[in-house]
Amino acid sequence: MIRIGTRAVLFALLLAALTGCETIYKAATEERSLSVLVDDEVITVKIKKGFLDRAPKALGLSVFCHQGLVVLAGVADPQIGDRAVAIARAVEGVKRVETYFLPGQPAPFQDLQISAKIKAKIIGDGALRVSQVDMAIIAGHAVLTGVVDRTEKIDQIVRHARSVEGVVAVKSFLQLKAP
Repeated sequence: MIRIGTRAVLFALLLAALTGCETIYKAATEERSLSVLVDDEVITVKIKKGFLDRAPKALGLSVFCHQGLVVLAGVADPQIGDRAVAIARAVEGVKRVETYFLPGQPAPFQDLQISAKIKAKIIGDGALRVSQVDMAIIAGHAVLTGVVDRTEKIDQIVRHARSVEGVVAVKSFLQLKAP
């Protein structure tokens, strides 16, 4: 008989409540421990709530958190970008905030296609799991975040992204699993 600790059950329930089934799948295929994953998800939710409460125009930004590194990406003028960074930095548990802001997104449909093509390449690579990579595509700029266990995987993910037609630039915030 397998015994699951109370803390593990509470983490799983919190995880499900915060982000649903997608995150439960992600937890099963993730390099981060369950507690780090939950901490990162809580940070993300707190940042988005901060946007809702104090900077609604920032709600259009993508917010990613991996091992306490927060990446904000999207279309933002300097004032909105500065406000979003301040909100993110104020959240407990945030170790660092990085940004990738562009002034406009002229072809959002094309960006969705690029995202799908990058994900298809990652899925087709037997050594990688698409659940380990979060991405935002803004005007052909691919912003990659996530946690993997080997440097070679970071290189391969970046190569896949660069190989997709329509990708203008690739910015990687991919990290190695913390020891």
